[in-house]
Order: sequence, then C-alpha cells, then structure tokens
Amino acid sequence: MGKRRIVITGCGIVTAAGHELEPFWSSLMRGECMIKPLSTFSVRDFETLFGAEAPLPPEDALPSHVELSGYRARCLTLALAAVRRAVADAGLPGDAASRERTGAVIGTTLGEERQVGDLSDRWSTAGDASVDPGFFARSDNHRLASVAAREHGLGGPVILSAAACSSGNAALATAYDLMQMGAADRMIAGAADTLVRSIYCGFHRMGALSKSVCRPYDKNRDGVAFGEGAGMVVLEDLEDARRRGAHIYAELAGFGVSNDAHHITAPDPSGTGFKRAIQQALATTGTALEAVDYVSAHGTGTVYSDHCEVRALYAVFGDRARTIPMSSIKSMIGHTNGAASAIEAVACALAIQHQAVPPTANLTEQDPECNIDCVPNTGRAANVSTCLNLSAGFGGFNTCTVLRRVS
Repeated sequence: MGKRRIVITGCGIVTAAGHELEPFWSSLMRGECMIKPLSTFSVRDFETLFGAEAPLPPEDALPSHVELSGYRARCLTLALAAVRRAVADAGLPGDAASRERTGAVIGTTLGEERQVGDLSDRWSTAGDASVDPGFFARSDNHRLASVAAREHGLGGPVILSAAACSSGNAALATAYDLMQMGAADRMIAGAADTLVRSIYCGFHRMGALSKSVCRPYDKNRDGVAFGEGAGMVVLEDLEDARRRGAHIYAELAGFGVSNDAHHITAPDPSGTGFKRAIQQALATTGTALEAVDYVSAHGTGTVYSDHCEVRALYAVFGDRARTIPMSSIKSMIGHTNGAASAIEAVACALAIQHQAVPPTANLTEQDPECNIDCVPNTGRAANVSTCLNLSAGFGGFNTCTVLRRVS
C-alpha cells in the first residue's frame, strides 16, 4: 500500500465558546474571551479563580446497549459529546463492516481526576461508606476511549493517549500512523479534559497561574488561565471520502514529534526541542517554509513558554517568523490541557474552510521579545492553505501537526 492521503471529514467540539462549529468559530473570530470567575468549585486560600467553563452539552444519555449510564463523569460526558458531533458531521457509514474498520485514539492529561478529588473529599469527611461502588467506573481514564468505541460499535484499534498538553496532537499523530499501517480505514481522534482543583493549586505554587485572563505575547501577561472541553475529528482516506461524497475540511498531511529532555515542567529555553518537531513535520510532509500560511500556537501566556515558542519559530523560519500569522486561541477558551491541540486542530480546519485566521485576544501591549504577527484581538481574512498546529507539554513533549487545504 502506498502512502495514504488522510483527510478530516468530521469535526466535533465542546468548549466554553460553544458546542457547535459555527458559533464556536464566530466567537473566536470576534476575539470573545470566555475566561471568567469559576462557579463549579473553589479552592481554599484563593480569593478568585478564573477559568473557561464549558456548559455541559444537552445530551447525556448513553444508548441502551452501553450499560454505563449510572457511571457518568464530567470528562467522559465532554468526550462523548464531541465524538458524537464529529461522527454526525462526517456522516459516517453505520454498517457493521465499516465500523469494524474504524478505530479511535482519545487523549487526556487529567481525565477523571475531578472524580478522584471528589472521592477524597467524601472519604475524609464522611468515611469510606460514603463512596459508592460505581466510583471506579467513573474514574478510570481508559473509558474515555473504550466507552466511545462501545457507543459507536468501533471494531478497529482503540487507544488512550497521554502526552501531557500534547495529548490531542499525539492522538491525531497516532491515528494517522495507524491508518498508514493499514490497521484502520477510518479513525476518530481527539482529546478531552476538565477543570480540576489540583491543577490550580499546582500552577499557583509554581507561580504560573494567571490572576485573571490569559494574555499570550502581552508584555503584562501573568500566567496560564485554564479551560475545559473536548475536540474530535474523523479521519479517513481521501479517495474513500470522495467516493462517498463526504465534506472535506482539510488534509492531515503528517506530523513531527520531539522531546526536550530538559526538565519535568519547564521547556528548554532555547526552543531547540520545539524546533526539531517543527522541522520534522515540514520535512516528512514535504512542506516548504514559504508554504506555511498560519501557525496555531501553543501560546499559554507564560513568559517562559511564549519566549521558547517564538525562539523556535525564528530558528525555523528566520525573519519570516515576523510575518506569518500566529495566534493562540487559549486567550479565549483557556488552556484546556490535553484537549488543547485537538480543539486547535478543529480551529485550523475551520481556518482553512473559512479562509480566515482567529486572533490572540486580550492583547494590549505586545512583548517586544515576541516580535510576531499574533493577530491581535480580532480575527481576519487570510489565504490559508497550510497550517502548523503546535503543542508542548510537561516532560518536554513537543508535537507539530500539518493541515492543508485539499484542492
């Protein structure tokens, strides 16, 4: 089998900016910041916590053949809703033979850690009898993938991806490789994560938590602001998609991966690891430097991470890094941890479809050390044929996926 051309034929999202693609895209293009004071939980000693909470989608019932309706947890709810939207958007065939050759790779960083926190609270205040027997079924992260497979009857490879904040991109990369190997004809790929107290405490202790909103590349930024949600795509062979008349958003042309091998939480300040992932993605997909029209940035809003990313882009593109549109939608929907690059892959697909690029919101005074076109505050029309989707995670995980317009 020759190298397949793999395309995105379905997209599904659940974010603070909405559950449907067009309202989500319109909100991004307007630069609407959904980061607000949290309402679902508090942390002792924090005056105010900010985050981008995703309203739970209206559908919550599992089909009758999935006997887990009593074991619903928040992250699973977000993941299944995004999978359903992607499957419906793609109009996937429902016959058994097609589903046997369809798989899923779903990523997460925190998974159902929120359930574990609730357990700890109940156990410490009310004793072990307060913990119901269904707890384990709600807290095991592998169910994000296995329950999605069971609901949709997927007989292909089903994998949980955990690569810190690169989990979404890693899921797309793994699904891409499985299809190239011939292990599946179609794949659902993406990631989901929820807001949890532990990550607020951890980032607060590291001094990396924003006191308000996320301001990537702004001189006055003060750290990460978190969000929650899920992003899923349906991948299939280009010829199969054309044969059945599917709508094609973009081609997933390939990817690059690397590790900093530097520090458990901090990126290599030189940006060398990030640079290797980008260069590998360009080389393996045959993408020329001048062909890149848009970069969906990791853009967390920490000085350390933003500078590292900008250095990597300059190391790859030279002076052209100043003029390539490069924005961070985390400024609007928060950093959704493992789900971030999956949601951003959907945003890249929509950027190609709409021929426009979303902005970096909350920008008032650009950091002179971030001398890039970060598309300040409002999206704009642009010629978008090739996108780079960048992600980095704790442990030095760097991933770059390449999305292209299909002519």
